[in-house]
Amino acid sequence: MIIIPIMISDMGKSDEVVTTETCIIGAGPHGLAAALYLKQADPFADLTVIDRSNEWLANWTQQFKRAEIATLRSPIVHHPAPNPYALTDFVTRKNFSRSDLPYDPPTTQAFSAFCAEIITEADLAPPLIAAPKSVRSDHNSIKLETSSGIIYAQNLIIAMNPHERIIPQWTWNIIGHQAGLIEHAFDVDLPNMPDLYGQRVVIIGGGLTGAHLARNATQRGASVTIVARRPLQIRDFDTEPGWLGPKYLNDYHADSDATRRIQTAHDARNGSSIPGWMLNSLTEPINGLSIEILDSTEVLSAQPTPPKGCVLNLSTEEEIYCDQVWLATGTQSSLHSMRWLQPILQDIPTIDGLPLVDQSLRLGPHPIFVMGRSATFALGPAAGNLWGARQAAHRITTAITGLELGSDGSAHSSKPRNINS
Repeated sequence: MIIIPIMISDMGKSDEVVTTETCIIGAGPHGLAAALYLKQADPFADLTVIDRSNEWLANWTQQFKRAEIATLRSPIVHHPAPNPYALTDFVTRKNFSRSDLPYDPPTTQAFSAFCAEIITEADLAPPLIAAPKSVRSDHNSIKLETSSGIIYAQNLIIAMNPHERIIPQWTWNIIGHQAGLIEHAFDVDLPNMPDLYGQRVVIIGGGLTGAHLARNATQRGASVTIVARRPLQIRDFDTEPGWLGPKYLNDYHADSDATRRIQTAHDARNGSSIPGWMLNSLTEPINGLSIEILDSTEVLSAQPTPPKGCVLNLSTEEEIYCDQVWLATGTQSSLHSMRWLQPILQDIPTIDGLPLVDQSLRLGPHPIFVMGRSATFALGPAAGNLWGARQAAHRITTAITGLELGSDGSAHSSKPRNINS
């Protein structure tokens, strides 16, 4: 990476021009996986990573701390490093406690410490603080304009999750009436929240994030009700394990109907779910308090109740009075939410905001690759999970370097790949 500072006289500040082989947008688990795989294939790989923070995994770490999530959902073999057993070996070597949950998911503490070690071992530089503003492609290279300057790259990897929060229409009547009355789950910050003791909290949504918030708010003395529009879905993972291998993916890749293929991926995720161990935790009293679960129930309307709180009118003709409403209603993934990418997307077919990428996860003729849920068309419904991060990093590394990483992390020349599925 070569950085050339340029003085902009009419602005009185210094912008930067960066020339690099590969630019990665996003320093979360997916961006980290891409960087580690590329470094494994070529220790001297020229990488530039940009993010809103100058620390790796900053947003991921913040979200887990805010919701006080102590354990990951993915099994211990799913993580950003090329060697699938690296995290298991790390936990054993460092004597970290195990979660003792089905499929052995790692604790958040162990996962974070592991990532810190592999970042150091790979000698990855901190991300540059920058946000993308526009991009141009001549099909061979990229010019990326950011909030901090210009980046010229041979390859661009989009490792951030483009999404829009799902906000139910009934919330419009109470948004802005009282500070702290209604929050999206991503904004709930339990460690820095005022005392919840005696507060009535309603959590909208039957997924894992809402379940974590419900349990942890109850531990802080809140009276919590979960409202879910359908019965709670119990699954060990976001998708069935068959979607991580040929059992389901062979038929998925064989389907030539792109619309049906995307719909199949949506159906496979089938909305939010929680593992069985979490359901058991929700149904056990915490400090003498029980979590109320109203499933197959929808909120029809809401009215503020000055000076504080609100009343929610339910589809069961019941009313709930509460002090706070937390929306664990999920997000909608869409590349179209990235306005800076629109000139590129004009040439790329999409369905429900998901691009129809080839097997190398490349956007059409452009040297731009996607990870996360944006890779759903090629990887299937688990593309957004840690398994998907590893799969995407492997494919993109092969496409960029021409090298294939073995299960032990060793690199060797790859054979030509069929990228037309």
